[in-house]
Amino acid sequence: MSDRQALSERVSAFIQGDANDDAFNALALDVFAFQYEQLPVMRSLADEAGKTPDTVSRWQDIPAVPTSAFKHMTLFAGNEADIAHTFESSGTTGSQRSHSHFSTEGLALMDASVHANAARMFLNDDRATRILVLAPSPQMVPSMIMAYGMQNLIDAFGLEGSGFFISPEGFDAKGLLDSMADAATNNIPVTLIGASFAFVMLLDRLAEQRIQLPCAPGSRTMDAGGFKDRSRTVTREEMDRMLSERFAIPAHRNVNLLGMTELPSQFYDNVLRDDSADARQKVNPHWTRTSVLDPATLQPLSQGDGILQHLDLANVERPLVIRTEDRGQAHVGGWNVLGRREDADAKGCSLTVADMVQPQPLRKVD
Repeated sequence: MSDRQALSERVSAFIQGDANDDAFNALALDVFAFQYEQLPVMRSLADEAGKTPDTVSRWQDIPAVPTSAFKHMTLFAGNEADIAHTFESSGTTGSQRSHSHFSTEGLALMDASVHANAARMFLNDDRATRILVLAPSPQMVPSMIMAYGMQNLIDAFGLEGSGFFISPEGFDAKGLLDSMADAATNNIPVTLIGASFAFVMLLDRLAEQRIQLPCAPGSRTMDAGGFKDRSRTVTREEMDRMLSERFAIPAHRNVNLLGMTELPSQFYDNVLRDDSADARQKVNPHWTRTSVLDPATLQPLSQGDGILQHLDLANVERPLVIRTEDRGQAHVGGWNVLGRREDADAKGCSLTVADMVQPQPLRKVD
């Protein structure tokens, strides 16, 4: 068994177990030592900073790789023949895109992470649900990591009738509303998932035609990618109000997700876990750590605004710690995303989905 396979198995067991700070630190250091040997960029950063596996004893001191590096070099601890799948970041036309390479073991590790975190933070009430996705399928966009993750959720948690509702022809509004109406008639909770601005476009069109479709108790939504479109910005409060008006889904059952092409793990809001939207913030699954860094000193902040940096143990074969181009705010017990740095390229699944959705007429549901 290779070192990569052995580490992947250990991380998978940790993901499926309980939180343990000492075990987390030990595993993070072992992954760092592996990547120091296998990833030249990690070795260069570590040597330059004087933070090598021989000198680092805390996960907090492991050097970070900026997300911009994924745009310009291959960051994969293995041979080219080991790459089973490559995901690309979305973005504006002409912008450089990030590439994340996964082996078969890496994909299995991502699957374990997606399932474990969804079961704890999103699909955590043991209710059978029909999962309806406002995004293209992984068959349509194999390079979109969000589509891959949503298919995982359907396979693991979705009832019959679950599926994707953006096709090469555009947004299948009729199919979505028919499925929602059928679920409501049969008292089946639905789980609506999609890019944040796909929700906004759908809700706007429903409001224009005064269509309301109350969902069965236990229904929920999950949006990802942020609300900033090319022409409009929507607040979280406005989004929650629209979801309540159109679908009768309360704010504490509307979850926002942060997912990144560079990371196999995802970060959910705490609202469903805590059954409250009063203190909405992102929380880390126990195999990850997020730091909000002072922009000037790059030192972690206990509170306040700064640059988001993530450590994800599931990134065995890509850099373990990544420094993002996102701004965040630290809170006690969690953090929030404030948006992209002004000098960063626009990216996110909302931009991609906005390009794919074509206007189609909606009809009232009897």
